[in-house]
Amino acid sequence: MSSFSSSARLVTDISEIDQYRRIFDKDQVKSGEPHWASMGKNTITLFQVLIDQDLTHLVMVLEHYPKYIEAVCEHFRYAYSYSENEANIDATSTLLKMGEPYFTKQFVRNVIRKLPRIDTIERDELQEFIERLSAHQEIWHPIIVMHYRNAVSQHINATLLHPLQRIVLQKKLSAIQEVTTYDYEASDRDSHLDIPYMT
Repeated sequence: MSSFSSSARLVTDISEIDQYRRIFDKDQVKSGEPHWASMGKNTITLFQVLIDQDLTHLVMVLEHYPKYIEAVCEHFRYAYSYSENEANIDATSTLLKMGEPYFTKQFVRNVIRKLPRIDTIERDELQEFIERLSAHQEIWHPIIVMHYRNAVSQHINATLLHPLQRIVLQKKLSAIQEVTTYDYEASDRDSHLDIPYMT
């Protein structure tokens, strides 16, 4: 559950991005080419690694090299979590904000699937997370806020709780405003892509 307590370090310090400059500054992006075909092999490999991690360094790279945002979003469409690495919530929110012009339902689904799950956390930790969610409802991307609002509601309903405990949690959750967001759950031409693969 460390992903809940740690904040994304969306680093702007030049010393942090330097470790990637050698690859990205040498990369020649080919205009008009689809997806990964537009960039070099070293760049592709690095992005695959960054996507597989907690997304903090991916977001840092995209902040410095925004020309890759579209390609990363397109790749994420087919790149659902190759490992058990959970995404950092703050970094995920930033990635969704960056990727809004390139949204596809499968891209958003695969990003959301990397978020930390809450279906096994205990009552005290659940209450702490609801408070954090409430505090971040104007900061995190609305898709993330609504994802967790729904997940928390389901967890409350599925957990054996004292009636008063349930009321307290539901009251805290009700303070989080429900908003309409991008409908990434709807059926679409990518809805069958449940098995991750690399292109």
